Amino acid sequence: MERAMGVSGSQRVERWMTDLGLGVAACLLLATASAVHPGAATSPPSIVLPEEIRLGLATDLERVEVACCDGPSWLVDDAGRQYEVIGSFEVIAAPGKASPGVHRLQVAALRDRVQAERLAGRLAGLLDQEADSVLDAATGLYRVRVGRFGDREAAEEARGRLHVEGFDDVWITIEGQVLEEPGFEIEGVGRVAGRRLRLESADGVVDILGRRYRGALEVFLSDRAGLNVVNAAPLEDYLRGVVPVELGPDLYPEIEAIKAQAVAARTYAVKRLGEFEGEGYDLCATPLCQVYGGLDVEHPVSDQAIVSTRGEILLRGGIPQEALFTASCGGGTELVDHVFPLLAGGGPTGTACVEGGVVTLAGGAEGSPARHLLKSLGVRRVREGRVEERLSRARSGGGLEVVGGNLGGLDGGWLDLREQGRRRLAPLASGTELLLTEVRAGAPPEDLGVPTRNLAAAPGDRLRVYLARGRVVLIVHEAPKRRDQVAAEPWSVWRSHDSVRVAAERRFPGLGLRSLRVLERGVSGRVVRIDLIGEQGAVELQGLAIRWLLDVPEHLVELTAETGDGAV
Repeated sequence: MERAMGVSGSQRVERWMTDLGLGVAACLLLATASAVHPGAATSPPSIVLPEEIRLGLATDLERVEVACCDGPSWLVDDAGRQYEVIGSFEVIAAPGKASPGVHRLQVAALRDRVQAERLAGRLAGLLDQEADSVLDAATGLYRVRVGRFGDREAAEEARGRLHVEGFDDVWITIEGQVLEEPGFEIEGVGRVAGRRLRLESADGVVDILGRRYRGALEVFLSDRAGLNVVNAAPLEDYLRGVVPVELGPDLYPEIEAIKAQAVAARTYAVKRLGEFEGEGYDLCATPLCQVYGGLDVEHPVSDQAIVSTRGEILLRGGIPQEALFTASCGGGTELVDHVFPLLAGGGPTGTACVEGGVVTLAGGAEGSPARHLLKSLGVRRVREGRVEERLSRARSGGGLEVVGGNLGGLDGGWLDLREQGRRRLAPLASGTELLLTEVRAGAPPEDLGVPTRNLAAAPGDRLRVYLARGRVVLIVHEAPKRRDQVAAEPWSVWRSHDSVRVAAERRFPGLGLRSLRVLERGVSGRVVRIDLIGEQGAVELQGLAIRWLLDVPEHLVELTAETGDGAV
């Protein structure tokens, strides 16, 4: 794997970074590759990074309410003309001369791109009509539509034909077809011709859809005569709204892990640049691409990591690598093409996660944490008002040691802590002498937490460890802010035959699901291919599509079927 340096604009920097240096940080890339070793006979690549990247925030709106900005701001049209704007205003699509709107049939809204494209192909064959799948940037779903009918009667007839084929949930929508004189109607300004409006402010910050974003706001008129809302942001500023959401510094405060995430996120953006060009933007702002929260989610630690790695991306064979990552590795990473079939052919293998799994601790001690510490030091009687004083004296004298760090794991009877690249192994006291407590994330150091008999902690969780006479007698666990992360504990879910059948029908109308079977597991044990067996034949599912169909948190599952009369 090459780690190359790029610079925005026309300047080209040719520099090899021979050490990937990602390690087993909290950013767990789904793919790995061989390093470029010093002395290898290679030619350095020349990479030009984009100055700006466009993020789709919402699509196909009829009108956009803009409440911008704190200072002076102005609109710029396609021809470069500027219009000063003050306060709030409204933008409405004004397509002008256009062919009459056409009636289309919307058949589904699917999360998986492969399924959406496959369904569109099937619909095109059934009706001998144009069919397509278009991403809704706000929801992360692909809308599957078919046909371009001149009137509602023709659309109704086609809907009836689909109903016979088993497509029950079909509705009629209207789209513009060809925009001959595209434009916008702007409150306080009037009609402005063009397909794209750009709003810029003096302070470089814009407000839209309840969030603040760095850079400019753009409104793009789509071929469907709808308004797409876009944030055009400098690449490095874009990362400031991605990295802290994808890898929260409060959850994983290790700077090297966050630097790895910054490189991965930058590489992903460069690799996928222009993916939705026809819709007026490069990337979406949802988990389908990279979650992007704008200015309000920025964090100083993430900012530091982004600055430290400015311009750095991952290369494979001289081109940007598919730098995919996951919030949790589940004990082992997987082949990229097993999870994302569209990326087949990358070749990197999965690997075990050194820091995978959940650490379970049990403590037998009870009572007040402060009193427990004194007892562990051999101090039996202390007046209530002098407890803190005695603990402070014990810390100053070296009898009580306090160590903070991130959980690395358990090694026999030793607790593995990591802090700023250093490792500390601390011996655990016996169960009856060990007290476990939990506090909220960010609690002050004097908060010793609430006692608990059992503790399940994930690698990377923040701990405060108290050692008396060289042994760990108190572990204070900071409950992490996991946002949308899957809980680390083992889980089980039950899906009825009817619920799975309904989910399958939404994706494969007319299939008539009867059963399913696992066809293949990947190197990590994850389910990577299943067969849906129906009344009309069988359909194979791969990758994330399996997870979305079954609505489970992970692919690393055991599927147990309870059957009756041939049902799942």
